[in-house]
Amino acid sequence: MKQHFQQIDILKGLAIMAVILLHTFSREELQQSYAVFHIWQAVPVFLVIMGLNLGLSYSSKTLRFRHIYTWHYFQKKGLRILLPLLLMYGIALVAGFIWQRLYGEDVYTLGWESFVGVLPVSGKGNYFITLALQSVLFLPFIGYGFFRWRLVTTLLLVLGEVVFLLAAFRIDYFDTERYLYDAAFFRYLSAIALGLWLSVLITSERKSGRWLLLVLAMASGVYLYYYQYQGLLLPHIRPEWQAQQVLTFPYAAFLVYLFMLAFPQQSGNRLLATIASIGKASYHIFLVQVLYFGLLPDSSNPLLNLGTCLLLGNLFYYLESALAKRFSA
Repeated sequence: MKQHFQQIDILKGLAIMAVILLHTFSREELQQSYAVFHIWQAVPVFLVIMGLNLGLSYSSKTLRFRHIYTWHYFQKKGLRILLPLLLMYGIALVAGFIWQRLYGEDVYTLGWESFVGVLPVSGKGNYFITLALQSVLFLPFIGYGFFRWRLVTTLLLVLGEVVFLLAAFRIDYFDTERYLYDAAFFRYLSAIALGLWLSVLITSERKSGRWLLLVLAMASGVYLYYYQYQGLLLPHIRPEWQAQQVLTFPYAAFLVYLFMLAFPQQSGNRLLATIASIGKASYHIFLVQVLYFGLLPDSSNPLLNLGTCLLLGNLFYYLESALAKRFSA
């Protein structure tokens, strides 16, 4: 049976708040606050957690390939990922219509991208929705490979990401269709691998791997500094996402590991419980903030943005959860 770690929910709660702040502040404000070392790590942290959860869920199972893609699996993922997304599609269509009537502004982003996860009214960070949809297809296969052949699978994941980054640099199509590059799951394969190894490190009595993680994280931190403040750019890799690639993800993985060490597995502390509850609703909050910034792309009030997205996101989570229970009954 998979263990429940409250630290993961706490970290997800902090990460979703970081996403909202990341979409609130200007690039100059983010640079001045050294955000590349904290709130700019929100999405990498989510991807590392994705690998961590995958590892924790598979660690106690005797896997057979025929067991990883089952009707139960797709039903569970459909209720967890697809149902909230479809509901938000409907909400976004209605919100866009009302917005257009009230303000005479066409905010719809309808197009072929709607079939791969772009909301009808789309704001900042929508690419993560498409990443989540892809994860449904890829994660079981990756998890199966990792717990059969750890080192080989890790090598293939890292190599797969590097090959994709180098190949994408030469594909002109990504110049006009940036979204497909932004949302490519292959850009985060090494982050998933690090999360898988964290699941081993956390559940194993042997902790020797933490020193390797520390060294890799320090190297990542140095790279992030030179990238952000010294203008370092790697050749043959698209420049827009060089702060999120194979050389930087160990830093995010180390942040996750520190949180796992710093907080108890379970706690009755009210503040921690509140942040953990936000973490449990993080996907729903994320969907709400995509719509929110689609309607108000220039909103720069951090308290207003945080308060609105957290409140509406949690409300959406509880209402959708009640509906999902009816489908699963």
